[in-house]
Amino acid sequence: MREAPEAILDSGFIAFQVESIETKAPHARCNWTAFFKSDQEQFYIAAPSAVSASSKQSLVSLLEVAESLNCTTAWMYIDRQRPDFMSIVLAFKYLGFQLSCETVKDTRGNKMFALLRYDLE
Repeated sequence: MREAPEAILDSGFIAFQVESIETKAPHARCNWTAFFKSDQEQFYIAAPSAVSASSKQSLVSLLEVAESLNCTTAWMYIDRQRPDFMSIVLAFKYLGFQLSCETVKDTRGNKMFALLRYDLE
């Protein structure tokens, strides 16, 4: 959770953690973390360090959780300084996310996060 921007963790939230392990070689492990802020009905998903074919089902599961919590939008946040930033953005755009002009700043780690929007309706 220390990787989440302080703007997301500044008030009450419920955290979700989903782990997927690729059963075929190479055996990649993918951890998904999400935060639900009930006061704002916002659902934020941290872009994992790696995405495998089987981990996409974990993402779908998180989007279903967001929908069950009556969220109309899910937000994926990605550290803008990641070396693979553009390829991650393009991969999530392919999955239906839209790059937002909004960003989230984290002064604790002096990081800036891009937001990708996924409409659940």
